Amino acid sequence: MTKILNVTPISQLFPIPMIMGCEGVCAAMILQYNDYPIKATDIMKSWPKHPNNPYKGYVGHQIGIKFGYHQTIFPTAFVPHLQQFNAHIVDSTGQSLHSLKRVITQGQPVVIYHTVLGQKPIMRTFKFENRPTKIVSNIHTTVLVGYDDTHYYYIDPLWSHFGKAIILPALVPNKFQLLKISKAHMEKSFNAPGRMSFYLNYPATNAK
Repeated sequence: MTKILNVTPISQLFPIPMIMGCEGVCAAMILQYNDYPIKATDIMKSWPKHPNNPYKGYVGHQIGIKFGYHQTIFPTAFVPHLQQFNAHIVDSTGQSLHSLKRVITQGQPVVIYHTVLGQKPIMRTFKFENRPTKIVSNIHTTVLVGYDDTHYYYIDPLWSHFGKAIILPALVPNKFQLLKISKAHMEKSFNAPGRMSFYLNYPATNAK
């Protein structure tokens, strides 16, 4: 059985290059899929920020790299912010991919945190409020939109795949942002950073 939700891709490089803004772009994708017309820039304009702890807010700025910091925002801080736009967004951190598969079956995409392009996890130690914290550093957020018997499908806001060997930045939104990855590979990529995810917890009655 194959199920792939018709989520419209957004690129984090267009029209404004937000090279570190994957979290806001993915959140905009699932909201727009549910006919809520919000821009990624509006989500990121007011999201909570923190100097160094992504569990409490976004670290850095989405248009540039802040070297030496874990530049992201985790669901613990992001989901409460998103709930002001849609109260049905829930933090599903801890749920397995098999469990999230049921969310897709019910018609909702899921924002997931996993290693970039399914790469091997890279561990680094960052200081979160002066506390050394060892964590997977090469993470990225994407939108999980489908599955078949052996693969998961996700939309990457940053990368496009042209065949198996050619991977290029998604300079504009395009259909090649829909990527396919084996279930076993994605499970490793998703589990390593801590099974972080969020989605809209209601039937997709208005979704495409």
